[in-house]
Amino acid sequence: MDIINKDKKFNVTCIGLNDFGEGEFKVGKSIYSVNNLLPKEKAIVIENDYQGIKKFQLYKITSPSKLRCDVNCKVYNKCGGCQLLHMSYDNQIKFKVDYVNKCFKEKKINAKVMEIVKADFIDGYRNKMQVAYKLKDKDIIYGFYEDKTHRIINNNYCQVQSKEQNEIANNVAKIMKELSIPPYNEDKRTGLIRFLIVRFSVYSKEILVTIVTNGKEFKARSEFVKRLRARCPYISTIVQNINTRKTSIILGDEEIVLFGKGYITEEINGIKFNISSQTFFQVNPYQVSKLYSKVSEYLALTNKETVIDCYCGVGTIGMILAPSAKVVYGVESNKISVLNARNNSYNNKIKNIHFVIDDATDYLNKLAKENVKIDALVLDPPRSGSTELFLNSVNKLKPNKVCYVSCEASTLARDLQILLKEYVIKKVGIVDMFVGTYHVETVVLLTRKDLK
Repeated sequence: MDIINKDKKFNVTCIGLNDFGEGEFKVGKSIYSVNNLLPKEKAIVIENDYQGIKKFQLYKITSPSKLRCDVNCKVYNKCGGCQLLHMSYDNQIKFKVDYVNKCFKEKKINAKVMEIVKADFIDGYRNKMQVAYKLKDKDIIYGFYEDKTHRIINNNYCQVQSKEQNEIANNVAKIMKELSIPPYNEDKRTGLIRFLIVRFSVYSKEILVTIVTNGKEFKARSEFVKRLRARCPYISTIVQNINTRKTSIILGDEEIVLFGKGYITEEINGIKFNISSQTFFQVNPYQVSKLYSKVSEYLALTNKETVIDCYCGVGTIGMILAPSAKVVYGVESNKISVLNARNNSYNNKIKNIHFVIDDATDYLNKLAKENVKIDALVLDPPRSGSTELFLNSVNKLKPNKVCYVSCEASTLARDLQILLKEYVIKKVGIVDMFVGTYHVETVVLLTRKDLK
């Protein structure tokens, strides 16, 4: 590699993509990566140091690929939110299919992606926007964190968020400046406003704004709400969340409703869900219906089955399956989520679903010890996947069908290795929930070997 100047700039050639969609290149004998670089492209990268770790930033592409697309984002090279916007949509899908198949192959799983459910919307699809605020050069800036750092990248417009979300984030910064409300300083643990979270509902058109503050006392709180509502009259409800933790956790436990009812309502496949600031809900409301429809299609219930919905959150999958099942049991360790799930099932008049507050592994292990008969099981675990004890309990219980919904193919493949002791893979589909990113949702149907 040729050093261009003393600023540590390097001429590089992209040798391929890593699992995160970043372009890889060599500097000396080592391989590094940056976002927004495609195979065989030539570029100039800048070496910098973050907390003692050598990393590179894309400076300029000198020989672009014919596969490159224009990106309508001024901070794309720095922001860690999106990774694949410089690829055409078809190439994004190809990258995701290849990644899932690669994870399966590495674990010697004889299966490949059989179905692809593409997204209808590429821009403005995320129903949740989360930004941090910071004081810089006597001005208040806001945005997302720079890739792999806690540095805030000033970004006044994000193309995967809605027009209204962007407007609200911008107006909050202006009102903070007008009322001399200081943003939170992560190093000094001072200041007031830590984060802003804006959620919208496609069904009800409602918008929930959550202001995360470093303490209960909120200077000029009434005036802040008054000005925000005046400038963004489409806001349905505003909540103050108090978080005094000295950690990177976004939300605290205590909340105050400042305006409206404190939640919004979304509808998926005919089921209504109340969503608060604390509620986990899929970020792509346009695709989530397709995801849950795929789960329902794969399981093909006949109104006779006892179904267990593990890691059920607010009960979305279980409630959508309930009309086709005899009975559904949702298992979730988060008490707030279970409370929301019970309220949602009550409001939707779904009587054949019951929710249990318990760790999914502990609950299933108890069922396995008691040899409880179940017909079908759904699991939608976190990115880290499930546990060995949970999976072995599934093998012991032997429900006829297992549907595994995963947001991380590497942990999915690892877990499937255990399930394949008693099961065979019948179907594998991907649903593109996270356009412009390397993330992909995978749905796998397994059936018992002795039922082939």
